[in-house]
This record gives sequence, C-alpha cells and structure tokens, in this order.
Amino acid sequence: MKKVAESCQLPWDLLDIISRMLDFDDLFEFGSVSKNWREFYKIYWRNFIASQEPLLIQRSSSFKQSFSFISLPHHKVFHSKMINNLFPLAYQGSSSGYLIMTQPDNSFILINPFRRRKMIINNSAFKVVFSCFACRVLLAFSRCSKEFFLVVLCRDSDNLYVYQSRNLGWVTYSTPEKVIDFVVLHNTIYVVTDKANIGILSLNSANINVLQLKSTPDVISTSYSHVRLVSCDGHLLVLNFISKETFSVYKIDLSTMDYIKLETLGDIALFYAPRKKYYAMSNPHMWGYENNYVYVIDLAYDKYRVYKGDDNKMPKLVLSEVPSERNLSPGVSHSKQPYLNRCFRHLHYEVDYSLDVII
Repeated sequence: MKKVAESCQLPWDLLDIISRMLDFDDLFEFGSVSKNWREFYKIYWRNFIASQEPLLIQRSSSFKQSFSFISLPHHKVFHSKMINNLFPLAYQGSSSGYLIMTQPDNSFILINPFRRRKMIINNSAFKVVFSCFACRVLLAFSRCSKEFFLVVLCRDSDNLYVYQSRNLGWVTYSTPEKVIDFVVLHNTIYVVTDKANIGILSLNSANINVLQLKSTPDVISTSYSHVRLVSCDGHLLVLNFISKETFSVYKIDLSTMDYIKLETLGDIALFYAPRKKYYAMSNPHMWGYENNYVYVIDLAYDKYRVYKGDDNKMPKLVLSEVPSERNLSPGVSHSKQPYLNRCFRHLHYEVDYSLDVII
C-alpha cells in the first residue's frame, strides 16, 4: 500500500478540489493517498493557518455536542472529530488558535483543531461553574520557549487567575478595582478595569501595574453598559458601551498616555461574540468583511447580524440579552445550533518576561 501511495500522482487542480471537500482530520489523514499530496498539503495548510479570516464557531443542538467552523465569505463548513470525541465540555472561549473548555472537575482542556494539539490543565485553585461562558480566557505563549500562560476571569469572582506552565500552578491576582477584560499587545498582557483604568499584568509577581493615564472616560457598570479592551493593528482600543445601542471607542496613546476618542472605526471591523467578547480587525475587506462595520453573534435569537456605519459615524447596533445560564449549560438540548464565537486561527499571542517592568 505504501508503494502505491509513493508512486501515485494526482493533478494539482484535482488536489485543490479534493481539499475543499475535506474536514480538518481528513486533511491530516489524506497524506498517505498520494505522494504529491504531501507537498500540496504543506502549502495548503501553511496558507490556511496564516489566513486572518475569522471562522464562526457553531455548536450542535444534540445532547452529545459537536463543533463546526464556518467560513462565511467562502461558504465552507469544517468539522473536527478531535473535539467531538471529547465529552462533556463547556465552551469558554477561543485564544491563540485554541478552543478553551472546562470539565465538571474544574479542569481546563485546550484544543487546537487546526494543529491537532491538546493540553489539559488541572485546577483546584478556584471553582468554575460548569456552563458555557462561565469565564473569560486568554492563552499566551512565552517567547522562545514552550511555556504558556492561561489567564482566567470567572464571572462570579473578583480575582484574576493565571496558570503558568513553568510552575505548573495558578497565581491569584487581587486588585482594588475589578479587572473585566485583557488582551496581548507587543508581548505584554494589558488589562482594563470597570473604571476604565489600564494596567499591565506582571508575570513575575501577583501584581497589576496601573498605567498613569492623563484622563479616563466616565463609565457606569449596569446590566447593559460595559467596558471592554481589544488590540488591533498595534493599538489598544477601549470600547465603552453605554447601552445596548450606544457605544464609544477610544484609542490608548501609549506615547502621550492618554485616551483618544474615535469618531468612526475607520478601516477597522468590530466583531461581537456572546458574553460581551469583542475582536477587531484592520483592513477587513481583504478577508471578506467591510470597514466601519460591526458583526454581531446574536445568541438570544440564533442570528448573525451586520451593522453598517457611515463615513462620519460609528455603526448603530442593537445587542440582545444573552440567554439564561440554564440555556447555556452543556447538557441542555437546543432546538437550534447556536453560534458561540469566532476563531482567529492565525493569532498566536506571545509574552515576554523581560518586559515585566513597573510603569
């Protein structure tokens, strides 16, 4: 059989057609079919991983969950048997190409379906409610090593928890103000508090070093109003949602240490996912999206909505209420297949211990 595979040659046009019909796992296994497939596969997969197009993550409605990844511009749906064979799991988020999920025993399972990698992190440091979106998560890797960090913020806790693989343990961060979001920019983990203050998460101690900004916007935390942090095109952006329909966007100028209010999103597209998770993409037209648009996953109605801005104003949008905790539980059957999030497969966050300095 091996000799047959070595001598078999298929036209590249045919290989391209075949690749469009295969799922992730099939792409890995198809290498034994044809000799020149392996060469084609390396090029195809390198381009696939490098693509900045966000994939829409969809969960099945059956009791035994399965996950699909949808390319809207290319009308392509991928499935992953690697994820589907693991059960029960509660989806928490996507970061650095990994899907991050929890099990009933509080452990975290990190799965990269694009590279067929899986990591398990045991956890006895804190309790995680076994439901989808019970916590916010961020996965980052140390530069020039295989070490990694998992940042976790549970909805029912004021503490921030960070797992460090080099110590095989969790570190608890306690702060005067509640941390509500975090991102990686320039190999540094930045956080934002419910008062719109910006800080840097220390990797060598359980401290958050607050930036001395010249000004901060007035923010009020209610059931609808909230503050979030995103990184895009080398900048920190702070989103201040005043209501379900009104929001402001600020850029943090780290050279002047000040907030700068933006009148439009410019050449940026904003993506909203359930539980007030946001992503931003510059030059979105390169990947099938538009400038100054907001793309919303409406979990309450199982819809995917698009809101357009004009040349001088931010897009107008309406954010629906997220379904109750019970409706997000992993073991509850759904009549529809909800969209959970977006996965930016090309993003691989890296952090640097040497940048851990006091501001």
